[in-house]
Amino acid sequence: MWKEEALGELRKNGYKLTPQRLKLVEMLDEKGAEHPSLGEMLGEIRKVFPTMSFSTLYSNVLILRELGLVELFSLGGETRIEINTEPHINLISGRKIIDIDDPGIIEAIVRKTGKRVRLVNVLVEDE
Repeated sequence: MWKEEALGELRKNGYKLTPQRLKLVEMLDEKGAEHPSLGEMLGEIRKVFPTMSFSTLYSNVLILRELGLVELFSLGGETRIEINTEPHINLISGRKIIDIDDPGIIEAIVRKTGKRVRLVNVLVEDE
């Protein structure tokens, strides 16, 4: 479903579906729930397009962000890609990130801060 929305938005906004851009969208549709880092995505894409540069990947990810299809966040010095653009919580335990949809917590944060919430990262420790 995310892939179809992303391809539709890209077309609607006049972006060509280059083979590299299409591969990025397909990979994000496949791996997006894992919140991949830009480095991980580049490594995977280079298996198919060995000459793809980091700047090409990054500029395409920024296009997806401008279109409201992804969010970016930093974790452990890496930029991660989030395809769930609804307000939610990322529960982070080590390298594992789980999306939690809890409107009550989101509303409480909005009340406390007076700001719109896009993404909340919560780090938890393993016992």
